[in-house]
Amino acid sequence: MSSSRPLLGLVRRATTSSHARQVHAQIILCGLPLHNHLLCKLAELRSSDYALAVFRRLPSPPNDHAYASLIRAFSASGPFDFALSLYSRMLLEGVRPTNFTYPPLLNSCSALSSANLGRQVHAHVVKLGFIFDLYVGNSLIDMYSKCLLIDDAHQVLEDMPVSDEVSYNSLISGYARVGDMNTARSVFEEMPHAQNVVCWTALIDGFGKHGMISEMLDIFKRMLVSAEHVLPNSATMVCLLSACANASNWEVGKWVAGFIEVNMITLDSFLSTALVDMYARCGDIGKARKVFDSICDRNVGLWNAMITGYLHGGSPEDAVRLYHHMRKLSVEPNEITMVNLLSACASLGALDLGREVHRTLARKRMQMNVILATALVDMYSKCGGINDACLVYVKAPNKDVVLWNAMISGLTVHGYGKDALTVFVKMERLGVRPNDSTFVSVLSACSHSGLVEEGKANFHKLLDYGLNPKVEHYACLVDLLGRAGDLSEAVALIQRMVVPPNSVIWSSLLSACRIHGNAQLASEVGRLVLSSGEASLGCCKLLSNIFASVSSWTDVARVRKLIHEKAMMNISSCSWIEVHGTVYRFLVEDTKLVRYQQLYTMLTILMRQLGDEGYQPDSDNLGEHV
Repeated sequence: MSSSRPLLGLVRRATTSSHARQVHAQIILCGLPLHNHLLCKLAELRSSDYALAVFRRLPSPPNDHAYASLIRAFSASGPFDFALSLYSRMLLEGVRPTNFTYPPLLNSCSALSSANLGRQVHAHVVKLGFIFDLYVGNSLIDMYSKCLLIDDAHQVLEDMPVSDEVSYNSLISGYARVGDMNTARSVFEEMPHAQNVVCWTALIDGFGKHGMISEMLDIFKRMLVSAEHVLPNSATMVCLLSACANASNWEVGKWVAGFIEVNMITLDSFLSTALVDMYARCGDIGKARKVFDSICDRNVGLWNAMITGYLHGGSPEDAVRLYHHMRKLSVEPNEITMVNLLSACASLGALDLGREVHRTLARKRMQMNVILATALVDMYSKCGGINDACLVYVKAPNKDVVLWNAMISGLTVHGYGKDALTVFVKMERLGVRPNDSTFVSVLSACSHSGLVEEGKANFHKLLDYGLNPKVEHYACLVDLLGRAGDLSEAVALIQRMVVPPNSVIWSSLLSACRIHGNAQLASEVGRLVLSSGEASLGCCKLLSNIFASVSSWTDVARVRKLIHEKAMMNISSCSWIEVHGTVYRFLVEDTKLVRYQQLYTMLTILMRQLGDEGYQPDSDNLGEHV
C-alpha cells in the first residue's frame, strides 16, 4: 500500500482531465489497484467519456463510491438514461447503493421526465431504508415536482421526519410549475422554517412565470420588509426581470432596473443578461446596448441576448454586425448564437452569409440537432435556396413538428404546393401530430396551387385533429375559393366564421371580386369592410379602385381620406439585397444613400429598356383613382 500512496496523492491532486489521464498511465504501468479512486476523480472532473472507458476495462467491479461518482457525473451532463443503466448494473453486481447514490439518480429521472422510473427508484429507496434521509427525501420532492406529480411530492414532505428550507422550496416551485399559486403561497406561509431568500425567490418566480406581475411585485416588496430582513440576490432580480420581459411590462421592468442600480447589486453574467434581455424585449434597444457595453467580461450568453434583442427589434443588420464583432474578440458562438444568426440571414435574404454560417457549423463540428436543422431550412427557404433546404431536411435527425412545418412552408413559398402536401402526408404517416402552423402552410399550399378539393379536405382534417380554426386558416381557404372563382362559397364561409374576419380575409375576397369582374359584390363587401374598421392601407387602395369602377364617388372620397390617414401612420417599406456577401438596405424615397442618384438613373434606364422590349406594367392595383 505504501508504494501506491504517491500515485494516490497524484490522483487526488489532479485538476484537469489531462492530468488524470497521465496518472492513469502510471497506475497501469505500476499495476496498482487505484482504479476506484481514479474513477471518482474523473467523474469529479466531468470527464465522463474517459471515465466510462476506464470503467469498461476494470479487472473487478468498482466499489459503491466509484459507482455513485459515475452516476453523479452522467446525471449532471447526460446521457441521463446511462446513469440509470449504471444503477442497474450496480445492483446486478451486488454492490449496495448508499444514500449518495439516489439524489443524482432521481435527478436523471427528472431530466428524462420519467415519473415511472422515478417511482421505481422511490420503491428502492424505501426498501433499502433511505426514505428518512433528508438529502434523499428532498431529491424525491424535487423529482415528483418536476414530473408534475405535485400530490406525490407533498406526500413525501409530509412523511419526512425532518425537513428543511430546501424541502419547502422544492414543493413551492412544484406548485408554481403546475400553476397552483394559491397553494404555493399557502405552503410558503405555513412553512415551519425561516423563509430565506431561496424560498422567497421561488414564490416570486412562480408568480412571474404565470404573468402575475402585480402579485409578484407585492411578494418582492413583502420580502424587503420581512422580519428576517431578507435581501434579494442575483437570482431574485433575474426572476423579476425575466417576468417583466416575458410580459413586455416596461413600467415594472424599469422600476426593477432602478432598484438594481440604487442598491448597487453586482451585475453578474446572469443578471446582466437578464437586464439586456428585458430592455430589448420591452423595446428600448438603446438602453440594452448601454448595459451591454458597460459589462467588461461578456460571456456568450450576454452576446446572445444582445444579438437576439437586435433581431427581435427589427434590426437584423445590427445583429449580424454584432456577431462579427463578437468573433473578432474570439468569443466562441454556441448553438443559440448560430440559430439567431441564421434567423438574421433569413430576414435579410442573405443567402451567401447563410451558407457561410452553415459551413461554420460543419467546421466547428456542432451537432446537427433538430433546432439547428429547422433554422437552416427556414433560412434557405426564405433566401431562395429551396434545394439546400431540402438537403438539410432529409439529413435532419429526430424531426419534430416545427421542422416539418418549416419544410412544408418553404415548399409552399417556392410554388411547390403538391410537394408540400406530399411532405404533409409523410409527416402524418410517421405519426407526427400537426399543429395550427402546419395547417396554415398546408392550406396556403392548396391556395397557391389551385387545389380546391384538397384545401377543403385539409380544412376539415384540421377539425378532425381537434384544432380550432384560426383566422389564418380561414384566410387561406377564402383565398383558395376566391382564386377559383367560387365567390358565393367564399362569402358563405366568412359568414360561418367563428372568429371575426380580418383585413387579410377582406382583401382576398375583394381581389377575387376584381379578378372575376363581380363589381356589385365587391361594392357590398367594401362598404361592410369600411363599417367594420378592418380596412388596411392595401385594402383601402383596392376599395378606391373598386368604388371608382362603379362610379361610387362618395365612397371613393371616404376611402381617400382613410388612405391619407393610414399612409401617415404607415411604417416606411424596406427591402434588402445581398451582393458579394454584403447586405444593402433600401427604404422608400430614401435619398440618404451615398450613390442614390446613380441608382435612380440606372432604374430609369432599366425601365426604358423594358418598355423597348414590349413590357407593359400591370397598373390595376396602383391606385390610379386615388
